[in-house]
Amino acid sequence: MKLKYNLPILFMAALLFSSCSNVVLNYGQPNANSGTIVIKTTSGVYANITVNDSLLFCQKFLNSKSLKTITITNVPEGLNNIHFTADSYNLKDAMDAKLIINVEKGKTNTQLLTVPPRSNGYWISNSLYSLGVFFSFLLFTSNL
Repeated sequence: MKLKYNLPILFMAALLFSSCSNVVLNYGQPNANSGTIVIKTTSGVYANITVNDSLLFCQKFLNSKSLKTITITNVPEGLNNIHFTADSYNLKDAMDAKLIINVEKGKTNTQLLTVPPRSNGYWISNSLYSLGVFFSFLLFTSNL
């Protein structure tokens, strides 16, 4: 009977800590000669983005959730240089993508970036974290 009430709490906690977020960034002032760029990654990453050599977004591991979709609005029409890097603390190889994207007025241009596989350290730390949660859950339920 005790386990019945704790399973939803455990499920919600796991969902909270494992989810990715999406972010919408505004590059410039809204005008008729701008478009939108959407960058999607194959898995969540902690990203840094520059548009036309101006830092637009810098994200660190300790202060936020990983990103899967980045939408950049009000990008000027024409060729735009996008530099996308991802913190490599949990990736086998560093992620560094330089894109030249032609933005058309009123259009959305979507780019898919492939994230390198996770490193061995990432899998070891996640396994240890999961075991810690499991044993904490067992201790918590046995005391009820």
